[in-house]
Parts: sequence; C-alpha cells; structure tokens
Amino acid sequence: MLLRVGELARRTGLTVRALHHYDRIGLLRPSGRSEGGYRLYGPDDIARLHGIQALRRLGLRLGDVAQLLDGGGAALPAIVAQLIARLDQDIVRAQALRERLGAMQSLLAGGGRPGVDDWLASLSSMNVLERYFSVTELRLILERWTSGAAQWAPLLQSIRDAMQRGVAPDALALQPLVRRWMDLCARWMNGDMALLRRWSSMLFEQPGLPLPEGMDRALIAYIDQAVQVRLDVLSRYIDADDFQRLDKTLDPQWHALTARAERLLADGTPPQAAAARRLAREWRALLDRTVRRDAGLAARLLAAYENEPLIRAGAAFTPAVLRYVQRAAALDPDAR
Repeated sequence: MLLRVGELARRTGLTVRALHHYDRIGLLRPSGRSEGGYRLYGPDDIARLHGIQALRRLGLRLGDVAQLLDGGGAALPAIVAQLIARLDQDIVRAQALRERLGAMQSLLAGGGRPGVDDWLASLSSMNVLERYFSVTELRLILERWTSGAAQWAPLLQSIRDAMQRGVAPDALALQPLVRRWMDLCARWMNGDMALLRRWSSMLFEQPGLPLPEGMDRALIAYIDQAVQVRLDVLSRYIDADDFQRLDKTLDPQWHALTARAERLLADGTPPQAAAARRLAREWRALLDRTVRRDAGLAARLLAAYENEPLIRAGAAFTPAVLRYVQRAAALDPDAR
C-alpha cells in the first residue's frame, strides 16, 4: 500500500511541510510518485519515518538521525552520551537563568506590581551588578539586605541625623553608629570583607547605580570617613590579615551576653557567684570564636579597647562589664 504525502501526514501527526523538508534534505525520500506527481510512501518509507520520529523524541538533530539511520554516523551510545552532555548544558543554563530571575525578584521586592520602568531599571542594574558579582553572590547579597532591612532603617536615619547636626566623622559620639554600621555590613556580607570591598568599589565606580533604600552617596561618604578613623586606630594593634580573620558576624551574641552581665551587675551578683562565673566562661568562648582561637589576637584587641577611647566608644560592652567579667574569670579556673 502506498500513501500520498497528505495521508501520511494525517496518520502520523506530522505536517505536509515537514515531510517535504525531509525529502529535500534526503532524510525521507518517497518510494515513488503518482501520475499526477504526488509523493507516494511505501512500507519501508513508513518504517524509516517511525525510526526518524523515535530518534527525534530522544532529542537528536536531523543530521544525526540521517547519519544513524544510514549507518554512517556515530554509534547510538555515543549519540546518547552527546545528548546527555547537551542536556547537562541546558540544565546549567536553566539554573543560571533561574538564579538571575531570583536576583531580579529581590531587586523588585517591595510589594505591588512592578511597572515597565521598574523592570527596565532592574535589568539595567542587573547588567551592572553582574560585572562585580556572580548571580549566586548577588542573590545572597540582595536577600540578606531584604532580611536585615528592619535593622538598617533606624541606623541610616541616626547617621543622617548626625550628619545633618554637623557631627564630625572623627567624633567619639559617632562611634557607636560606626560600630553598628560595621556590624551590619559584616553580617550583610556574611563576614566576607572581600565581598564588601567589591560592593564598595562598585558604588564608587558606578555613580549611576541605584542605592539601597535610605542610603545616598553623601551618607556613604560621611560614614566611610568615620569607619576609616576607627580602622586607623585599630590598625595600631592588629594588621589587615588579623582583621580579615576576625569573625565579624557575632555582634548580636556580644550584645546578648553584655545584657546578661549588666543584669547581674544591677542585681548585685558578686563575681564569685556561679552565674557570674558561668557568664565568664561563655564570654571567653565567644571571644575565642571572634578571634578564631588566636590568644595573641585576643590580647591585642583587648589592649586596643583598654587604651583607645574611640574603640571603647563603639564597643558592645562597657568597661564596667569587662571588669566584672574579668574578675569572675579570675575566680573560675575554667574561664581562664
């Protein structure tokens, strides 16, 4: 039985145009033609078409299908291996696209339906941001900013107020805000100072890039000066490598421990009490985490605190708390 091209197309779900294309490229030539010039397909042609469709469902290109069916191409296992490699590449591209869309979603976060201008601004920002960060890094940065937005808003307002009052960048009164800024920046970047430096470089090199809500370049320049004042003082005691090694994400734990110490002090708990000695042990453990168990670095940090009013001004704990903890530690060998 011979089938005309239209009948074969109807029965197989293909289009006449596709069968004509197969004929033109030599993939499936009809066995004959009718007196009227219509293509006619016999059983062998139909069997070959079945093979073509089966191989196409595997994802093979038409050229690979032809070579395989004609016996002049690579063996099927090699073609399957090529298909797997191609799928792996597609998966990588799809994952990269998903990461980029996730980062854009973070850029557009804020409620409501984004308008055309929002999308265009986000696309433009993404193109700039990806010059400095991988999409994975960028998504984490944007997500951590969003999760910490509630802490950033009051700090930014306090810094702006100080700037408008004319508080000098090297003033002791500004240092508590400087310390909070450094702490939030460190936690924002998960303690990765190299990542933070890249962010700072990008802001300097890309003046047209939109800033996070509540920030402007005058505020950043102002607080950067104050941060540099603090770092210059700290550099008398620890070098850049020491500073990089510090775990700079522990400020919440330091504040919680300080609050407990202040309650013990307020209650009149003596340093030899069990609660005070237990707190001293936790204090030492937290200090060890901060300095990565480097006793020399811990000693230098404490020296900076004791000798430099500017460092004390921004610390999580007061001199009274430190003395109390040190006395409790002296009475508890396990805390030493």
